[in-house]
Amino acid sequence: MPEYRSKTSTAGRNMAGARALWRATGMTDGDFHKPIIAVANSFTQFVPGHVHLKDLGQLVAREIEAVGGVAKEFDTIAVDDGIAMGHDGMLYSLPSREIIADSVEYMVNAHCADALVCISNCDKITPGMLMAALRLNIPVVFVSGGPMEAGKTKLAEHKLDLIDAMVAAGDEAVSDEQVAAIERSACPTCGSCSGMFTANSMNCLTEALGLSLPGNGTVVATHSDREALFKRAG
Repeated sequence: MPEYRSKTSTAGRNMAGARALWRATGMTDGDFHKPIIAVANSFTQFVPGHVHLKDLGQLVAREIEAVGGVAKEFDTIAVDDGIAMGHDGMLYSLPSREIIADSVEYMVNAHCADALVCISNCDKITPGMLMAALRLNIPVVFVSGGPMEAGKTKLAEHKLDLIDAMVAAGDEAVSDEQVAAIERSACPTCGSCSGMFTANSMNCLTEALGLSLPGNGTVVATHSDREALFKRAG
């Protein structure tokens, strides 16, 4: 049997107190011989790229436990750059990446987890989790929430994304009614903003780095294949 680093907090007479606390989280005698897999989720109701991640985190946890691991999930923060843009909120976007990296590192190292699944998606969240993974140097798999579907209105022949709403709002030649129509259609589903922006390019990069499964950067959030990716990641 491999020597798991989680034994630092689960094995030996001197860890009776730690085991008592682990038991309070639902662990039993048989679990102390299994690897502890941290699931770093970034679910939040503030960000469309993350609103659907709560149930998907539990899906990953169940898959981990089905193959003999102990899954322990926690959440980190996520800032929506699009909502924060244009006011002082944007001052918090880049620093949030460092908080994400620190929080994932702290949780995993403080509790001696053996491996990590990162459930990420948007602009600063995937980079922050990548930074944490580099610091931790333990087995890690990334799986993202996926991009949202493109929007469509009767006013435009091409598909819409968030940038179309921003451009229309800044164009005085576009009427308030047209802007409102584009606004309502630009972001039609959950998922990271459609387009090759940082959120999606970073998810593609995790594939290139071999840290996520094929399709992680391109399968839309609403497609059934996205759920299949989460199951395989677990």
